[in-house]
Amino acid sequence: MDRKTGIDLGTSHLRVCVKGRGLVYDEPTAAAFNTDGELTDHGGRAYRMLGKDPPGRDVVRPLSGGVISNFEDCVELLSAVMTKTGVRGILSRPKTAISVPYGITEVECNAFENVCVAASGGHDVFMLIKQPMAAAIGCGVDVLGTRGRLICDIGGGNIQTSVILYKGIVAAGMARVGGDQLDEAIVRYVKDSYNVAIGRRTAENIKIQIGSAHRLTEHGDLAVSGRNLLTGQVVRALLRSSEIREAMAPVLETLTDQIKSVLEKIPPQLSADVYESGMTLCGGTANLPGIDLMLQEKLGMTVKVTESPELAVIRGTEKILGAAGELLEVVSAGEDYQ
Repeated sequence: MDRKTGIDLGTSHLRVCVKGRGLVYDEPTAAAFNTDGELTDHGGRAYRMLGKDPPGRDVVRPLSGGVISNFEDCVELLSAVMTKTGVRGILSRPKTAISVPYGITEVECNAFENVCVAASGGHDVFMLIKQPMAAAIGCGVDVLGTRGRLICDIGGGNIQTSVILYKGIVAAGMARVGGDQLDEAIVRYVKDSYNVAIGRRTAENIKIQIGSAHRLTEHGDLAVSGRNLLTGQVVRALLRSSEIREAMAPVLETLTDQIKSVLEKIPPQLSADVYESGMTLCGGTANLPGIDLMLQEKLGMTVKVTESPELAVIRGTEKILGAAGELLEVVSAGEDYQ
């Protein structure tokens, strides 16, 4: 039985959809291995062990900056996920479509295809999808239309900004800055300001609980536990939403600059289209409160966060699985994609 499967293999989350079944897997991109190198856990269970150094376990995140950083571990993870979801089995021959980021090297792009081939038991990947196109389709944008549209996808490991017009990407850019770098900024801030060491997962929880990109969306305080760097004792620190916003500000400024750099590449008439229709924001980091307000002020245009922004790419990928003809040609990542 042939089965069309779509994969969004991101730095922070791995998502899999199947034509006719919808989303079948949505978990953190994490895997745990024992001392013999055998996969023991993946997804949320593995992620919850990250940074805790469990005995006899090596917990990894096989992607960094939006690209595959550990090929073998990524194959093991994806193979386990495909088996668990029934995508890979004795009676199934999965035909896989995987979205790939804009602006990566040819070697990095090939790694996505090779991982899928290895994980699915040697069956061919039938399509590499332009991730900005998948994101746009998942946001409800008509990629065959004649009005320029600005799409910004901010994930865990990178930001991809693209201007899409009539079947193509007119201008685009990618920077390896995203939600992970916001977490790292919080870790540094707590260390420098409170002399307390916290883990990445604690920093992510701080971002989720009281993080904000704009003064109007600051909300509350949060007490967190960490290790005092002088005494080695476990201590509590009370953090305010306003100081976390300040801690993340340099990273948010980098994200803003990346969007501006793409806007500078487009002709004046297309700029008019873009500023009239505004920017559509997607990706997991788009859930950060106030990021739309911050970008509106800095860019001078309307910014809309799409519904369930973290699912935009996999939604678009699922729609592409059922597409044919012209649309497939438009979204396919050919040799000129990078």
